[in-house]
Amino acid sequence: MFPESKSAGQKDNTSNIKQSKQMKTSFMDEIWSNLRQYWGTLLWTVKALALVIFMTYIAVPIFIRANPWIVPKVIFSNVVRWPPFIDLSRPADFGLNTTRNLYLTVDNGVQLGSWHILPKSLEHRIDPLDPYVYEDLLAAGNKIMVYLHGNSGTRGGWHRVQMYKLLASLDFHVVTIDYRGFGDSSGSPSEDGVVSDAYFLYKWVRERSGSSPVFLWGHSLGTAITTKLAKKLCHEGEPPLGVVLEAPFNNIREAAENHPFSFPYRLLPWFSWIFIDTIKENGIFFNSDENIEHVTPPILILHAEDDAIVPLHLGKKLYHAAKESRQDHHGDVEFQVFDGDDGFGHKHIFKSPNLPGIIQNFVDKSIGKKKN
Repeated sequence: MFPESKSAGQKDNTSNIKQSKQMKTSFMDEIWSNLRQYWGTLLWTVKALALVIFMTYIAVPIFIRANPWIVPKVIFSNVVRWPPFIDLSRPADFGLNTTRNLYLTVDNGVQLGSWHILPKSLEHRIDPLDPYVYEDLLAAGNKIMVYLHGNSGTRGGWHRVQMYKLLASLDFHVVTIDYRGFGDSSGSPSEDGVVSDAYFLYKWVRERSGSSPVFLWGHSLGTAITTKLAKKLCHEGEPPLGVVLEAPFNNIREAAENHPFSFPYRLLPWFSWIFIDTIKENGIFFNSDENIEHVTPPILILHAEDDAIVPLHLGKKLYHAAKESRQDHHGDVEFQVFDGDDGFGHKHIFKSPNLPGIIQNFVDKSIGKKKN
């Protein structure tokens, strides 16, 4: 007896069942493959995150506490030089055509790179082949601004150059330096060292300025240097005619606590011990709120509301410290705040169309105070 042959319908049904099983198997394989891929990505992400957390909250604090010498490098950031490969001996490359580059040697043999930018009214009187004419013109009666820049970069930083140009257009001589260890200057920076450099520059200018009015301008970290310098000059009886502080802070401790780089660490219980106390242990204090009490000439404070590096409230603290300590014979203290919507931030107050008038008004008041 012969076996019955399967009908076409039965064959199709069997084929469909096989295809269904194959599809289910393929679908499950795809799910497992996706899960394995997802799990692999998740595992890699967790490992990477754990590494970042370890480096940020364990390795970096331990490294800093074990190597406190690195803290001054961070505070001054003098090794940060942008743009790189620039020739600071050629100020014309920065758009400063009536500018003399020179090198000043301070008492301990440190050599400081310096620029002297002429005021606009004297541009036609200079012989580019005779650099010493620049020094003679310091006594011509024009206002002189000794400009002390902040940390990182050089005297050729773009925002600094723009401020030099603005001041020169307002008929100031602008004399500036790179502190020891900055730019093309020799040595290594310290609080006392950079203040000593600023003091040397001021004395160099005063020896050549005759009766020309001399002002101090500091920006950011340069405000702390300026304030400490001004205190010293006031004690010696040779104060500047006025002091301008752009984006200042009250002391280095609070400046460090409020700096964006400290944000990931602020809530850690050992934050102060690891980071803040190490600054003090390196002999860096910059107590501008204490030093400003001894600064007798008029003071102008400039600060932008949207300053993310040195928050506005630190500038206000310095202002109140100065205001509360003023005596009758001291000059006035002004605080000019620039609207955050203008976008000037930490470095671009020079863009304000109101700044020339603010500066001129302050200069006129300072000169009037001196005459009285």
